Amino acid sequence: MRYNRSESFRFVFSDPIQATFSIVEKAGEEINTKPGDAVIMDISPSGLKLISHLELPMEEPIILNIAFRIRDEELELKGEPMWKKPTGSGYQYGIRSLNDQILKNRIVKELKEYAQSKPKN
Repeated sequence: MRYNRSESFRFVFSDPIQATFSIVEKAGEEINTKPGDAVIMDISPSGLKLISHLELPMEEPIILNIAFRIRDEELELKGEPMWKKPTGSGYQYGIRSLNDQILKNRIVKELKEYAQSKPKN
């Protein structure tokens, strides 16, 4: 695994969090697919790792809308899949965030509160 020095941190969930996603743009054209189920394995202000049983098309650029909850906060992130790897039960995707700094700051705030609310082992 490569280390990205420009990234402030990456939060790895001990229990992946549930998410839904849909494709909202493909090759520059707006589209809206049915939502698919996924789990988020880790997240940072600049992106996340998503696992789904659905295989996404990677031949042309696509933009996803990913909806998830951290604690009680509903969040929606727009992102671009950068890589795909097959896993035992589906596919793992590296998603680069296309959101503004306000949402990135909100994600950081929620992750800090999420980490503080988890019991220490």
